[in-house]
Amino acid sequence: LLQSPTCAMEPEHESTIPVEGASALPDTQVVVDHSSMAETMERQGWQRQFSLESGVQESAFVERIGSGELARQAKELTQNSKKKAAANPTSDDETPKSKRSLLVESVLGGQAKKDHHKSHKKGAFAGVFVPTCENMWGVLIFLRFYFVVGQAGIMHALLCVLISFTAAFCTTSSMSAIVSSGGLVSKGGPYYMISRALGPSVGASVGIMYWLAITLLAVLETLGAVEALLMAAPSLNFPGCKQAFGSGFMILLVLSVWGGTSFVTKLGIFFVLIVFYTMASYYAGIATAPLTEAAMANPWVTGVSWETFKKNWGPHYDEHTNFGVVLSVFFPCFTGILSGANRADILKDPPRNIKDGTFGAIIFSFFMYSSFFILWGCVADYRYLQGKEYHADHADGDDHHRRLAGGAGEHLVEEIVWNPFPNSAHIGIIISSLSQALQCLIVAPRLLQNIARDKILTVFDRIAPLSKHGEPVRALACTYVFGAALVLIGEVNAVAPLLTMCFLVAYTFMNFSCFVLTYVRSPGFRPSGMSRKRWRFWYMCTGLLGSCVCLSIMIIVSQLWAIVVLLSSFSLYLYINWRLEQAEWGSALDGIRYQLALKSLIQLEESGHHAVNWRPQVLVLYRIHLSEELKGIKHRDILRFYSYLRKGNGFAVVACVLESESRDEHAMHKASIEKDVIKSIMKEENIRGFAECVVAPSWSEGVNYIIQLSGIGGLAPNTILVNWPAKWKTHSKKATEFLNVVTTALASEKSVLAVKGLQDMPIDKVVGTIDVWWMIHDGGFMLLLSWLLVQHRMWRNCQIRIFTITEGVSEERAKNAAKLLAETLRNRRLFDVDVEVVIVDDEMIQPY
Repeated sequence: LLQSPTCAMEPEHESTIPVEGASALPDTQVVVDHSSMAETMERQGWQRQFSLESGVQESAFVERIGSGELARQAKELTQNSKKKAAANPTSDDETPKSKRSLLVESVLGGQAKKDHHKSHKKGAFAGVFVPTCENMWGVLIFLRFYFVVGQAGIMHALLCVLISFTAAFCTTSSMSAIVSSGGLVSKGGPYYMISRALGPSVGASVGIMYWLAITLLAVLETLGAVEALLMAAPSLNFPGCKQAFGSGFMILLVLSVWGGTSFVTKLGIFFVLIVFYTMASYYAGIATAPLTEAAMANPWVTGVSWETFKKNWGPHYDEHTNFGVVLSVFFPCFTGILSGANRADILKDPPRNIKDGTFGAIIFSFFMYSSFFILWGCVADYRYLQGKEYHADHADGDDHHRRLAGGAGEHLVEEIVWNPFPNSAHIGIIISSLSQALQCLIVAPRLLQNIARDKILTVFDRIAPLSKHGEPVRALACTYVFGAALVLIGEVNAVAPLLTMCFLVAYTFMNFSCFVLTYVRSPGFRPSGMSRKRWRFWYMCTGLLGSCVCLSIMIIVSQLWAIVVLLSSFSLYLYINWRLEQAEWGSALDGIRYQLALKSLIQLEESGHHAVNWRPQVLVLYRIHLSEELKGIKHRDILRFYSYLRKGNGFAVVACVLESESRDEHAMHKASIEKDVIKSIMKEENIRGFAECVVAPSWSEGVNYIIQLSGIGGLAPNTILVNWPAKWKTHSKKATEFLNVVTTALASEKSVLAVKGLQDMPIDKVVGTIDVWWMIHDGGFMLLLSWLLVQHRMWRNCQIRIFTITEGVSEERAKNAAKLLAETLRNRRLFDVDVEVVIVDDEMIQPY
């Protein structure tokens, strides 16, 4: 940020620049020394526009007020017109340094910081691959894979793996594209990807669903640890034991996180070793089965056998299970793919590390999950895997000895899994489950705190501040409240579908964001290979395919829950969009609107000239009394008159001229302030359109600029609305300026509405007549305006009288012409009125 030499002595200021977002641009804030403002304007010959109606010049007001004070008063006016409170304060954890842009930070201090922490950065394997695998490999591998094979068979189990892998693969591709396009991740993780891509409304709603999904994952792992504990110690089983033990585990985990994440992080290697040990125990046990005496005594445990493989190839669903159930149970095994995005700040090369590490993790997991399903399908009969007990008199496997899903685990873990010492596998399952739940409880509060810090939902403002140690303690407490309530569900199989739905919402929108950003070719979206057609095709295909697959999984799992979750996300989006005032980042949806608007403008360029599509698109030449508007004194008669014509469904450009001989940054800054004031006035008067303010040496010259340059394509104004000059006989300048407006408008092929006596316009409903003195050669413009006028509730009770002037015709012909004109108007459904033809002679016309 550079300062001109003339501003070198001005107070130092910082530009409020979004910290995140590749395409975010700074909102320049000009800070002016108020004490020298008057001298500067006097030296530059500053002049304000003056009112034609009153003839009172406002230059004294401008000389008396500084730019900063003017901006402050204009802001107050805008807020009063919107009936909203003052702007949101800075968040508690935000420092002046955090407001600096990424570019400034990297230039001034980024290199030193990078060199200082370079030795602490991690690569793709340690920073992404290992934590991603740790988050994906949860309790479901140990306690539900055999259930999936027993119910779905090997074929449907592998189909579950393939479908889930496709969703994860496409999501990873989209995530890598978004990360490589400019680093929209940072400490906000996946929430930043979605919010900075699809906008704050979508980002916050999906971010909340993602936070809920991570909380549910912690609940799932906690309940899995409880289930493993009850398998190891059946004597602890009592009514409500799962809820009781789950609540106790949840409290211990939250207290561990509250005590500090540094110690928990140091235990990461220990947890990873436990996970690998438990998985090795399962592989070893399946490969060597039947090894225990109980397994040898059970004819359903055959060991790795081709005959068993063929028998278990097809599905064997019971009456309570279908493909959607087993898919919902398995899909959470691919829900840890965003772990790399959560750790982007500790990576050496985040775009490359996240891509390589995450792709490696999901591909490795794909083959590992497939191998588990194949081995389970080879080692035992499907009835054993379903949880049925073998009895000689019920060898055909009736349901008299049926257990709930997972119930077979008590015997299966002991009979099939390798246990070098008693309950070693159970202990490994408990530690692995609690470690993953612990990781979730570390990530979830930080995600929630990042959502709260963005000041999108006021209900989250209280949890935005960090503790004195930089920990999101309040967000952790909020996460615990939700987790403690959800753990009361008590069943892993009941939590899994909810968890699946919440994650799929986040995955769907992430894929959709990649597809949209690629389709609209947003300048801020610059992933690797974006300039090449084949890579754009790849990003679009993976994004669209990923969105469709994720939605399909939601429908397959549960149509009811899919509708509930999608409606909840959409309702949350509508609520946030309604409450949201302003955000510092853009939206890919704006890119869609841009493309649609561009195509529409090009089409309107042609169709807008047809009579059937013509409508008044008005350029309102507004002389704003800024000094009086800031005091609450309103001069909006011309805007109120335009509002009477809104039934034409056109748009308005409300423009004013800021008279100044110079066109420096101060003039432009004050013009932008006036533009903002006009916007607030338009919103208060319920006028749809745009505001403009130009800087020109004179009002006449500025109006000339406005008439020629306002609008674009089919949205260019075709009508000029201007005040009739008051007392123009004694003020020749007013007459001259008015004639210049008319001349320029006619040269630009625009109609002119010169309104006289605006100050006498009624403010309540009126009853009477509206006289239209119509000249037929105007193409019906006055008739259309009259029809629009009576559509407004203010003039709805008025009767239209149309007078048209002729000369050199007989009275009989005049009556026939009036009758024909009235019939024409009725046929066109404009008016049901009588038309009077006025016959004039030369003496009446001579004065005009």
